[in-house]
Amino acid sequence: MTRPHDPPAGGRLPRFTAILGCLALAMGGCDRSTPDAGEPDPASRVRLQLNWVPEPQFGGIYEARRLGLFDTDELQAVVRPGAGGVSAPQLVATGEVEFSIVGGSQVLQLNAQGGDLVALFAVYQHDPHGIMVPADSSYQSIKELWESPDAVIGAESALAFIKALDRSYPTSDGARFVSYNLPAFRAGRQSATQCFVTAEPITLGLDGFETRVFLAADASGFDPYNTVLVTRRSYLESNPETCKAMVDAFTRGWTAYLADPSPTNALLNDLNPAMSLEAMKQTSARQVPLIVDDATRRLGIGCMTSDRWTDIAKRLVSMDLLDEIPDIDRLFSWPPAEAGAPTSAR
Repeated sequence: MTRPHDPPAGGRLPRFTAILGCLALAMGGCDRSTPDAGEPDPASRVRLQLNWVPEPQFGGIYEARRLGLFDTDELQAVVRPGAGGVSAPQLVATGEVEFSIVGGSQVLQLNAQGGDLVALFAVYQHDPHGIMVPADSSYQSIKELWESPDAVIGAESALAFIKALDRSYPTSDGARFVSYNLPAFRAGRQSATQCFVTAEPITLGLDGFETRVFLAADASGFDPYNTVLVTRRSYLESNPETCKAMVDAFTRGWTAYLADPSPTNALLNDLNPAMSLEAMKQTSARQVPLIVDDATRRLGIGCMTSDRWTDIAKRLVSMDLLDEIPDIDRLFSWPPAEAGAPTSAR
């Protein structure tokens, strides 16, 4: 169940033209992600590329598929699962697929490198990254860990949330950082490790190794959207009704999944048997506070605001991961509107 930590969202992205060239080569000589078995992919259907394998992080998407919301008069869509080596942001940015799931930081960074992605729906209102310690650890906060010369932390330094923590707790005589390595953490060779709060802690807990998790956003204030539905601006402008239908399907799918995840968790378990049904159950429960908050209760599930996007951009600039704050109102469309209409949520 352990998933990669989306390196492109952390450090500076390579030049966008280089991304396009590499992707073109990959398309010519490698197998690409395909629809689930038994689901045809005719040319008339739009493609939705996920950035990881089927799991509760995409529960509302698979709920929408289970309910037939991707097979209507308004929308014919195929869900393409992700995997290691499948770059969902690049596939949508180059037009290989019409829709994709990406991290919030990636939307800003890819656009800065020449892309023109528009965010349509943010599943995770809050970042799932955290720092995990054994349950019996003496450390009571990220600050203690960062400032302790005795601490050994498994973390990838290029990731944006790690850079944000470094800025929050600067020290020249603090923790020693080594590569992320979950077996080393479990064996006691690392005091702490980076994690997704919905992944590694559950995996280890079900295996009898109890942990405690500190949310990175609580410690640093850097709290980007995650699991964001995006399309290209040109596609939005040419196909506003299809984009609106996709957002409607997401809204209905996630609303139903949050009300009762059990049927779709069983489907996800069939698609991804490496993740147990109990892990699915725990993950779907643990992610609820990341998805539902005061903003979604006021504006609707999946909502985004100019203020939040501006804050994310400012923090990326402060970490030298973005050169300047872009035109935020071109970055996202919420509430879903006709192409060209202004975004109204602040």
